[in-house]
Amino acid sequence: MPTLGAVLADPAAAGVYRLVSGTPTAILRRRIERAGRRCFVLDGGAIADKAAFLRACAEAMAFPAYFGRNWDAFNDCVTDLSWVEGGRGYVLLYDRAAPFIRHAPDQWAVALDILQGATDYWRDTPTPLLVLLRRTEGLAPQLPRLHSR
Repeated sequence: MPTLGAVLADPAAAGVYRLVSGTPTAILRRRIERAGRRCFVLDGGAIADKAAFLRACAEAMAFPAYFGRNWDAFNDCVTDLSWVEGGRGYVLLYDRAAPFIRHAPDQWAVALDILQGATDYWRDTPTPLLVLLRRTEGLAPQLPRLHSR
């Protein structure tokens, strides 16, 4: 199983992963930022539908006021990020992802497709995007696992 450190060091490894880690979110965030990446944290505890997911992303990633709160606008924003200083890349750390996956699987599938497309888009740029899903409770088995060591 690859490690967070290895993936942070390899821009070509950008993608969407299930992060297996008991490390507190604040410590993970500091580790990611020490690696030169801009870290956005989503607390999924209150995210159970599309509207809540889009609101949380807009807040965490500081989307511009013109963000339209729909899937097309979300795609546009996660493949732009021109308003954010990226350093050596971006990391979206989505903690407690299970409620959204469980309660709105069709909407989650759309979100995941957009996030995977965004990681593909950013992979060959100076600022790759990495998406880390924590606490999926086994609901995203198709995604590769990553350990925080």
